[in-house]
Amino acid sequence: MKLSIHHRTCYTYSAPVSFGDQHVFLRPRDSNVLVVDSFTLETSPPSRQRWVRDAFNNIVLVTNTGLVTATDLVLTCGMTVQSLEANPFDFVLEPYATGYPFDYEERERTALAPAVETAVPEAETVMDWFRSVVPTPDRHEDVVQFLSDLNSAVRASITYERRDEEGIQTPDETLRLRRGSCRDMAMLFIAVCRRLGLAARFVSGYLYDAPPEEAGTGGAGEGVGFNRAVGSMHAWAEVYLPGAGWKGFDPTNGILANAYFVPAAVAIDPSSVSPVQGNYYSAVPVTSTVKVDLDIKLVP
Repeated sequence: MKLSIHHRTCYTYSAPVSFGDQHVFLRPRDSNVLVVDSFTLETSPPSRQRWVRDAFNNIVLVTNTGLVTATDLVLTCGMTVQSLEANPFDFVLEPYATGYPFDYEERERTALAPAVETAVPEAETVMDWFRSVVPTPDRHEDVVQFLSDLNSAVRASITYERRDEEGIQTPDETLRLRRGSCRDMAMLFIAVCRRLGLAARFVSGYLYDAPPEEAGTGGAGEGVGFNRAVGSMHAWAEVYLPGAGWKGFDPTNGILANAYFVPAAVAIDPSSVSPVQGNYYSAVPVTSTVKVDLDIKLVP
């Protein structure tokens, strides 16, 4: 399945400002099931650009507009990708990791430690909730089904809502309100996984929601009717399963990530992979607004 993605971000300021480096986390992550055919970024004002890889192997584009001042900063991305994963369940686990609980091997444990041991702030009520909604919370012969049950439980317990403001609710707040955005639901899922000793990380990316007339054309027809904020990026979680590697779970929709999911960046802490990160400078107080437009289409 080939997708065309157009992403435009416009920052508007109440007075002219200058800009520092802007770190752009919008290019998809290449993998054995995802091929990036093209990626371009144009900025206004024009910028110098350079590529870097961060500590999580995300491919980051750094832009710098120099000494110019402006009341608008516009970043326009265009990209095409080929998503090759037809069956998200097509993997084999190591024999010792087919059920829950299991222990990671020593060679994996060191590398995975941040994704297991980093506590999610204000997640004191998550285990009480988990034990009340997930069948056999202490032991399960099928770890994938176990995680799918958790995934489904988040979707059933939390009402999805779009939140355009920055930041992420704590898991405790999400459980108290019983509603949250995709990033809030992902962090609730991650908080439980880490409490259970499972390595989990946050994913920011794109989700293609096919119109009814395209159902099934990309090999993942269940994509029709996803919960996703139209015009915005999506967030989900990945869990490390020995033998399979990092596998995506989307608690917003209660499914495993499939060909319709295009990851752009991963991190232990979601604040590390905000789509655009940088500073602006002004000699006077300034207010700002941001508008984001995202369009994803199937390429015939």
